[in-house]
Amino acid sequence: MKYKLITPDGPEYDAERLLRWEVLSKPYGMPPGSEFSPEEMQSLHLVALEGKRLVGCICFHPESKIKGRVFEMAVSEEYQGKGFARQLLHTLEQMLIERGIQDVYLYAKGDSEDFYSRMGYLPEEDFIVQMGLKQRIMKKNLSH
Repeated sequence: MKYKLITPDGPEYDAERLLRWEVLSKPYGMPPGSEFSPEEMQSLHLVALEGKRLVGCICFHPESKIKGRVFEMAVSEEYQGKGFARQLLHTLEQMLIERGIQDVYLYAKGDSEDFYSRMGYLPEEDFIVQMGLKQRIMKKNLSH
């Protein structure tokens, strides 16, 4: 497995968007294109490649020199449950530490909260409903 930072104008970007739609949007009946957010054009995109096939991705949007939001993590169905999401998140966090990022947060859907807890993220507030999905903000300090 190879991990690589890509840009929205790079050759892997369309495959990343397709994976995000298939894993994160399609199961909720959302149309292609619903996976896109304008802030991703100024975000880091880390992908996992098996050979030339894109099998995982995660994005990070910096909000200051030391803080930002992790979003849109997706792993291909056949690679789920094998530790790839954990490795993808860990690889991103190491890159963020090297860039001086200290605090990250994300919106965890109810079924992913246990995963993020095991990765050191702490729930911040009660659940909220955002875009019809029950979610909770979780934060992690990377400077420990």
